[in-house]
Amino acid sequence: MKSLVRAESRRLLRHPLALTLAVLFVFGSLYCAWVSQSMASYNIKQVQANLDSLPKFCDSPRDSPEQRSQCLADLPHQTVGLERIQDRFTAEGVRAARAQDPVGAVLWNVGLLTSIPGLALLVLLAAFSVAGEWSRGSIVPLLLYESRLGRLLAAKAVAVWLWSLALLAVSTVVTGAFGVFYGRDAHPLPSPGALGTVLVETGRGALAGAAVLAGAAAVAVAVAALFRHPLRTALAGMLVLVLVVRTSAVPGLGAWLPGGALADLVGFGAVDGVWDHFWIATAPSAAPVLVRLLPTLALIALLWAFLHRLDRTRDRA
Repeated sequence: MKSLVRAESRRLLRHPLALTLAVLFVFGSLYCAWVSQSMASYNIKQVQANLDSLPKFCDSPRDSPEQRSQCLADLPHQTVGLERIQDRFTAEGVRAARAQDPVGAVLWNVGLLTSIPGLALLVLLAAFSVAGEWSRGSIVPLLLYESRLGRLLAAKAVAVWLWSLALLAVSTVVTGAFGVFYGRDAHPLPSPGALGTVLVETGRGALAGAAVLAGAAAVAVAVAALFRHPLRTALAGMLVLVLVVRTSAVPGLGAWLPGGALADLVGFGAVDGVWDHFWIATAPSAAPVLVRLLPTLALIALLWAFLHRLDRTRDRA
């Protein structure tokens, strides 16, 4: 199995589409980080400036005493409203500041790679590197070397997963370096937290992201093996991805469906203020997220079992 994984990983790393998608993701993550830092820093500065200048609104010499009295009476309400906005902007700034921290940059890229942009890359990669082998006929010599299709597909799924982890590492280095050497000075933001807190959150997020990527790689490869054509695989994979995301908001059930469980596992939970996240808010559930992942794992196992049974049926035919 190890030799199969190594061979599939080398083949995948040399695949032109894999290299192209990796470059697009790295630059896309960098662009998202830059835009998010710029917007968060600007919003925080603007709301702070409004809070600082709010008392001066009632000092206009053109206003009558009654108008000034009314302005002073409304001032506390306006202050409370601006402070609520400031709290929201500060929370978004803390989230964007992750990309300015060498450790927190892992969380930033995990969030992007386990959302629509990253999962779509896995679908496309499986469609044109796995299903493409059937359409080109290059799967035949591979099956002559390894006649057990299940082992071959498992090796391909592991190779796609390892590719995603390598992409996560490279993108983290690029995004983190950009944040440290440019973002911190150009777009000052609140600290993402103490080093210990950041390390704990990053470790938890990295493990959750690796689990989501492993499941996504297994599903993408299984769909590719079922359809065995790049375009059909890409369309089916995108449809599955849309259904997973959209059903995460089903009342009373969304938290137990794949989208809701995976979003809570990674830490999206609600619609993220960063515009590269597309998860829908899930209904709260008292059950632990690891328990709510069991239906998702069962669906993946059933998909692979169906693929195995279908392949045995084709062999008999």
